[in-house]
Amino acid sequence: MLFGEILIFLQKKFINEFDEIFKNFLKERIKYVEQVAKYNIYPCETSEEALELISRKKYNKIILMSNVGTDYSGKKFISEARKIIGNDVISLFLSYNISHLDWIKNYKNAIFSNEPKFYENYLECFNDTNAENIKENIENLISSIERHYEVEFNFSEDFLDFPN
Repeated sequence: MLFGEILIFLQKKFINEFDEIFKNFLKERIKYVEQVAKYNIYPCETSEEALELISRKKYNKIILMSNVGTDYSGKKFISEARKIIGNDVISLFLSYNISHLDWIKNYKNAIFSNEPKFYENYLECFNDTNAENIKENIENLISSIERHYEVEFNFSEDFLDFPN
């Protein structure tokens, strides 16, 4: 199970107290991806652009990640992307606002990070070519994030299934 696509949706416009801090955080995350990822990288600034790309690439295994957005546009994006993919595949939400954990912990097959180490570990989980190793790495990451934030996420067994 080799993953060859990373799709990152980053909301262009921010209107909250985390603007500059979060913009810098996102820039650093993209810089990290570009330096170490072994995949095709598609950072998108609008959900329309990202969803169009997913429609074209829906037969590939896509790694989904998004910031939440001040209007929850990241959540809307992930929901629409999953419909195109045909399953509630794992997704990573980035946000400095930890209160988003209140809904993310219940959102199926989703994890949260405001820590660079978790974001980086998430991407590293997909570097293996063995499907069982990828799943085990992700399950270990989920446990680490749950311990760190003292939450329990809502995961099903099929979080890595790509029906197309």
